[in-house]
Amino acid sequence: MLYPLELPRPRRPIYRGYGGQEGLIRPLPEVKNITLIGKLRRRILPYLKGYAEISSVHGIRYLTDPKLRYFERIIWLIILLATSFGAIIVYVDLSDLYQSVRIHTTIKNTMLPIFRVPFPSIGICPRNRMNWRLLRDEAPNHFLGANVSDAQKDLFIKFFNAAADPHLSRMNEMSSFFRNATLTADLHLLDSVDLAEVFKYLQFKCEHIFSACRWRGNPVNCCEIFELEFTESGLCYVFNSQISKASKQKAKENKYYPLRTPQYGETSGLDIFLRLNRSLLQQGKRGVYLMIKQPTQWSDVVRLVPHESHTRVSMLPRLTITSDRTRSVSPDVRRCIFADEVDHPQYKNLPGFEYWVGNCRSKCHQDHVIDICKCSPSIFFPVTEKDNFTVCKASDFKCLYDHRRKFIFIADIFSIERHPDEKNYVDSLYKESMICDCYTSCTQLIFERVFTTTPLDNNETDTEMGTMRVDIFYQSGWFIQYQTTMRFTFVELLASFGGIIGLFLGASLLSAFELVYYFSIGLYLHLRGNGEVEEPQTKIHSRPSVINVKFGQRKITPIKYEY
Repeated sequence: MLYPLELPRPRRPIYRGYGGQEGLIRPLPEVKNITLIGKLRRRILPYLKGYAEISSVHGIRYLTDPKLRYFERIIWLIILLATSFGAIIVYVDLSDLYQSVRIHTTIKNTMLPIFRVPFPSIGICPRNRMNWRLLRDEAPNHFLGANVSDAQKDLFIKFFNAAADPHLSRMNEMSSFFRNATLTADLHLLDSVDLAEVFKYLQFKCEHIFSACRWRGNPVNCCEIFELEFTESGLCYVFNSQISKASKQKAKENKYYPLRTPQYGETSGLDIFLRLNRSLLQQGKRGVYLMIKQPTQWSDVVRLVPHESHTRVSMLPRLTITSDRTRSVSPDVRRCIFADEVDHPQYKNLPGFEYWVGNCRSKCHQDHVIDICKCSPSIFFPVTEKDNFTVCKASDFKCLYDHRRKFIFIADIFSIERHPDEKNYVDSLYKESMICDCYTSCTQLIFERVFTTTPLDNNETDTEMGTMRVDIFYQSGWFIQYQTTMRFTFVELLASFGGIIGLFLGASLLSAFELVYYFSIGLYLHLRGNGEVEEPQTKIHSRPSVINVKFGQRKITPIKYEY
């Protein structure tokens, strides 16, 4: 029996027909060309969705949560934008505060005992400090030789007589000398004379000035506690100084030097009685200049103490210390300089001296004189072997005198010192004066002082001895200590920023690293690959898919053939 339908015959293929007819399985429609933006979108959107699902920043996962409705996702997007904007505003304000108010000064101690700081150095500078008899009778022969001519002797006497009260701001007192053309022309004859040695030779001896001294109420030898030193006011007798080699050595060997006092009130500090022999004085100059400075300070401003008076000087220390953490900002910001910041352009200091704002000003004055007259007066400023300038000679004083006024009746360039910010507030007439932009020391000690002068009781005015009394003491047994610290350090700024991010977004520093990683390295690796997000694989092995092909209903009818 033959079954024709079972005979082999061609059947339609599974995927494609022979005559253009469709196969048993219809193929997928052909994908048209996709643009670059479309390709990136198909690759990046699944990547972003994956990041949103695992992000540690609160609220982002709600943007792609399939369980939420569309308007709910919009609400979460608005919340995220609002909190992000708030975090940015707070951070900008905090950053502006960090940049503008880097340091601040607060009170550290309101009851610091006065013995915690050394007693200031006291300078006594008589207005007439030259022994007139010695200048007239012995000094010319001592410095010019025994065969000195009368003209040289007269020149020597008149020059040092005019310079008896030396100071850069008092160069006008030498007008009578420099107005004489003959004396001015012959001044070079004194260039071989060491001016500093002449001033030391003519200076009044200690016993000619001091009558009695008391320290902390106890009598002391004035000539033992005072030593002769050069300052910007010439030679002065200075108490409690640490400038000379002997005083520096004394400070190393004696832990109580420079001297201090725990007491306060009148006669509890330094009490001085001065008696100047009028027969040795030049007429017309009376009184002494009083200088109060740091023990390691070269010079400071002076104040005239009138003759035949009792002057009381009440002092109150003010100590400001600066934290080492402020070194993270420049001296221009903190407005002070540490002693070891010698490489900073604003660092000016006398060689071998501790940095104080007073020493910086003295160095500024010295540089100003050197810039104008090309020399430094040894009777005003310190001289060392390492100096790269010459010491002023007698003939160089003509330059100091000529430049006492840059313009007639306008400015005394040596006596007027301007602050660099002064022009913003004061219409200054002194256009050619000095500008000393000196920063304070980061450990700064200042003595606020109050002067009170009364007539001296029981003054013997009819004798040959002029009398003065100067009492210098502390006003209180305690003083206020200030401290300068960082208003915001970088660590505090970072901690504040972390608090802001945690408050507004619930994120942390790791969240920032996570964000950076996902949109840099992670995104690069994703685009470098096939751009598909891999689905997690399970351990259950699924069976291969079966393709079911429908052939339709077929009826097989047997056909019977007889032979």
